[in-house]
Amino acid sequence: MNLPPSLRPFRWPVVTIVALCVGMPLGRALRGIITPPSSYPLSATTKQPTASAALTQAQNLDALSDEAVEAEIARLIGNPSSLAGTRTPAQILDAISEAFKEPSDLKRFSATYEAISELGRNDLAEALRRAREENNPIAIRALERRWAEIDPLGAAKLWAESGGSTKLGDAFFTSWSKVNPDSALRWFSQLPDGDQKKQARNSILNGVARSDPQRAIDFANQLPEGTDRTQLVTRALDALSAKDPAQALAAARSLPDGDSRKTALDTVVSKIATTNLEEAQRLIAELPANTVSGATGNVAAALTKNDPSKALAWAETLPEGASRQSAFASLASTWAGKDVEAVAQWLDKLPGGASRDSAVAGFASRTAPRDPEGATAWASTLPAGEQRNTVLQRTLSIWQRTNAQAASEWISSTPGLSAEERANLTKAAQQPPDPRRFRQFQPPQPGQ
Repeated sequence: MNLPPSLRPFRWPVVTIVALCVGMPLGRALRGIITPPSSYPLSATTKQPTASAALTQAQNLDALSDEAVEAEIARLIGNPSSLAGTRTPAQILDAISEAFKEPSDLKRFSATYEAISELGRNDLAEALRRAREENNPIAIRALERRWAEIDPLGAAKLWAESGGSTKLGDAFFTSWSKVNPDSALRWFSQLPDGDQKKQARNSILNGVARSDPQRAIDFANQLPEGTDRTQLVTRALDALSAKDPAQALAAARSLPDGDSRKTALDTVVSKIATTNLEEAQRLIAELPANTVSGATGNVAAALTKNDPSKALAWAETLPEGASRQSAFASLASTWAGKDVEAVAQWLDKLPGGASRDSAVAGFASRTAPRDPEGATAWASTLPAGEQRNTVLQRTLSIWQRTNAQAASEWISSTPGLSAEERANLTKAAQQPPDPRRFRQFQPPQPGQ
C-alpha cells in the first residue's frame, strides 16, 4: 500500500485497520461462494446436492484462487495489490519464521497474518509442520484457522489418513465448526470410534453448540442414541439456556424419549436454577418423577446455602428415587459446610433406605478433609457395595496422609470387610484423592 511519507511510520496500524474493515464484509460476501462441498451424508433421508451441483461448487472453489481474492481486496481498497504473486511459497514460509522474531507484538501478529494470507491450500501442511517445529504458537493457530476456512475437508482427510501425524489442533476444528458447521458435523459423524474421534469431539461439538445451538440440536436428532448425541444436545442446550431459557426448555421437551431427553431437561433445569430457584422447583414438580436428578441436587444445594430447614422440607416432599437421593446427598454435603453437628444429628434420625445412604455418602465425602477418621466411620455404616467402596476410598486416602498407621489399622481390624475389600482399600488409600471424582457424591442414575 503506497502511503504519503508522513503516514509511513503508521503503515502497520493502517494495514491492520484496512484489513479488518475490508476483510469482514468481503468474507461475508464470499462465504456463500467458497463454502466447501461435502461428500458426507447427513442421513439416509437427507437431501444431498446432485453430482452436477457438487461439481459446480468444486469448480467455483478451485477457480477462486488466492490471487483473485487479493485482487478483489485491492479493488475495494482502491490500490493495486501489493501481495499477489510477489513472493514464492518458500519466501512466505521464511517470512513467517522471521515475523516470529519481531519484538513488537503488533508487527509480529500483522506480519504473520499477512504472510499466511498469501499461502495457498497446497502449502499449508508444510507451513504448519514448520511452525510446529519452530514452536511458533501464533503461526500455528493462524495456519489452522486459515486451513479451516479454505480447505477443511482436505485438511481433515489428510489428518485422518495420516493417523494424526499431520497434526491439527483445537483452532482448526473450532474454526471449522464456525465457518461451516454442517460439513464439520457430517465429517465428524462419519469418523470411526477411537482416539481421532475423541480428539475432534470436544472442539467440533462444543464449537457448533456455542455458535449455533439450534443447528446442533437439529443435527443431534439425526444421530443414534449415544454419547455423541447426548453431548451435542447437552452443550447446545447449555448455551441456549444462557440466551433464552424458555426456548431451551421447549427444545428439550421436544426431544424423543430417551437418555438424551432426560439429560437435556436436566441441563436446562439446572441452568434455570442458577437464576430462578422457584421456577426450577416448579419444573421439577411438574416433570415426571426422577427425570432431573442432577438439577434436583443443584436446587437442594442452593436452598441449603440460604436456609437448611427449608431445603430439608422441600427435599422430603420428593418421591423416592434418584431425584430424592440426589437432593439428600447435596443437602448433607452443603449443610456440613455450615454445621457438622446438626447434619450428624439429622442423619441419626433418618430412617434407613437409599435416601439416607446418599445423605451419609454426601456428608462423609464433604467432612473427610477435616475429619477423615469420623468420615470413615460414617462411610462404614453404608451397606456393602459400590457406594460404600467409593466413599471409603476417599476417606481412607485422606486419612492415610494424616495418620497412615491409624488408617492401616482400621482397614485390617474393622469387622465386616472381605479380604478382597481390605486389599482394594489398602491400595486405594495409597493413592492421592481425586477432587474431581469426590467433590460431591452423586447417586447413580437409573439404569446405570
